[in-house]
Amino acid sequence: MNLILSNVGLLHESSYSGISFHSDQSVYEVIRIIDGIPLFLEDHFDRLLRSMQIQGLIFQMSFPDFKRNIAELVRVNQKVSGNVKFVYSVADGNIHWAFSFIPHSYPTPDDYQSGVITDLLFAERQNPNAKVIQTGIRDEANQMISDRKLYEVLLVDNDSLITEGSRSNVFFVKNDAFYTAPASMILEGITWKKVLVCLNELGFPVVEKPVSVDEISQFEAAFLTGTSPKILPIRLIGSQMFDVRNLAVVSLMKGYDKMIWDYIRNEKNGCKS
Repeated sequence: MNLILSNVGLLHESSYSGISFHSDQSVYEVIRIIDGIPLFLEDHFDRLLRSMQIQGLIFQMSFPDFKRNIAELVRVNQKVSGNVKFVYSVADGNIHWAFSFIPHSYPTPDDYQSGVITDLLFAERQNPNAKVIQTGIRDEANQMISDRKLYEVLLVDNDSLITEGSRSNVFFVKNDAFYTAPASMILEGITWKKVLVCLNELGFPVVEKPVSVDEISQFEAAFLTGTSPKILPIRLIGSQMFDVRNLAVVSLMKGYDKMIWDYIRNEKNGCKS
């Protein structure tokens, strides 16, 4: 049974009283656990603090306590892999927070080899820089994904610019240059940030500019980034097909996997990554 670690103690999922985390003052983070290690935890904590600041919230949990709480959640659930969600909410003047393992769906080996199918959703996030719960867009995206059997939908703003996925970031590739919307227009995914580091280390140029709907046919490849998918090639956006074995993207995927395992090894050895 899944155990939840909250500000009122350790609870069984079945006895969790259903505290509402859908107020206007709610923020969250989803952290991937690999081999017992919360991946890129420092980056997740920094983003959480930024989201708190944007929402006008004060977070009094220190990073060491945040890390210890995740370690305790991993221990009591006896899970060394999966996704952990942290939610912090203020409702009726009361503060609630909780850490819990949540259902996850990682891409299959075939998804990485053959690429995934996506389409466009004309919708904009309010306050895209803060990781807050926005049920309207999430519900609309989930319905479209289910109805059309998609892996993900890409959000398009009022200027017909593709900004990000509903639960991911997106990159486009042309002539070994990588295009992605600038940080000001998106929720800065942790994987998105690490991919930018990898691209710099590999020497690939990056253009921080959103791609318009009318431009996608000019690009050779596209891929999603995120906590669960890591770097995942896109086969189709609507009817537009892309090269899922683009050599620059393959090189990037290998570089990112190496970054992950270097981080995990350093954490296990007690080193600062």
